Amino acid sequence: MTYVVNLTLISESRKKQNLSMKYMAEKLGLRGKSNYFQREKGRVPFKATELRQVSDILGIEPQKILLKSLSKSQHTEEVS
Repeated sequence: MTYVVNLTLISESRKKQNLSMKYMAEKLGLRGKSNYFQREKGRVPFKATELRQVSDILGIEPQKILLKSLSKSQHTEEVS
């Protein structure tokens, strides 16, 4: 079974709450906003611990961030 991260949900939730990428990077302990940007765009995978933090920061239930999938979409990132 494959799980994907709903990157669109993360991005839209962050924007709705007027949270910057720099803020998210700081909360996740990342060096600079570009490291967060890479994750939100799916170029670098989120670590499991980071997904939990993102869930807490944005107030999103973890099961809404991780979705079961049969196929990979442009707006998701595969997690194993």
